[in-house]
Amino acid sequence: MPQQTTAQKPIQKKKSAFPIILAVVIVLCIGIAAAIILVNLSAKPTDVKTAESTSDTTQQQQAEEIEEVNPEKIDDSDADMIAEDEVSLSGTVKISTDNRLFLEWSEPMSILLKEDDGEFVRLSDVRSAYLQNDSVDIGLWSELPLKQEVRVTGELELDGSQLILKAERMTDVNGNAIVTQAEEAASEEILPESDSRLLTQNDVDGLTLQEINYAKNEIYARHGRKFASKELQNYFDAQSWYHGTVNAADFSESVLSDVEKKNAAFLAEVEFSIAPKGYQLDQ
Repeated sequence: MPQQTTAQKPIQKKKSAFPIILAVVIVLCIGIAAAIILVNLSAKPTDVKTAESTSDTTQQQQAEEIEEVNPEKIDDSDADMIAEDEVSLSGTVKISTDNRLFLEWSEPMSILLKEDDGEFVRLSDVRSAYLQNDSVDIGLWSELPLKQEVRVTGELELDGSQLILKAERMTDVNGNAIVTQAEEAASEEILPESDSRLLTQNDVDGLTLQEINYAKNEIYARHGRKFASKELQNYFDAQSWYHGTVNAADFSESVLSDVEKKNAAFLAEVEFSIAPKGYQLDQ
């Protein structure tokens, strides 16, 4: 009898797990991408046509929102300020991280701003404005920022996303003129321009004999000359701009400019024309 053989079952190959893993990864990637898209759609835009100013390390948006406004529907109660022409804003002048001057005030305000085309836009939650010098004295402007609150008068305008205050005048909050350190120092001098231009009789009219003598010696004092006269030395020591460094015996008029030499001679001539012996210093 022929030997019977037993039929063997075919060996089944194990299914690979790779397709399953790949499918899971694809599903996860799709889910993450969808989540990112939803977050971006729901987030507020960071650039809403606002200007940013920097105080220390904190960045602040000048306006949370800018929207067009129908001019026919504008009412005084619609905003804290309606900026059609000239405005006055009080605050502190600071320097931004990109070295630009800006005016910052304590309380945010809403502003209705008239643009060049006659249309109005509303700026909400405004806290500051970049400064542009239009007519402010250059001496005052060069000393900004000041350690005091100021009032800046001028016109507001939007430059792209930045709010600009074109400064025409700057005073203290009470409307008084601001005297800078440079102006204070100059005001202490009797004839502050005696080193830069030739003096005339008009410059000395109204001066006392003592003032003419002091004005003559101002020319030397600016170059650090010390004085044998106790009266003169005490006077110049009291001036913030004076720094005596050269003894009277060591001082040379060669350090003077031609203008200064001529002005010193002119003042001496005026002094001795008034009193033959000149001003008598109190030794």
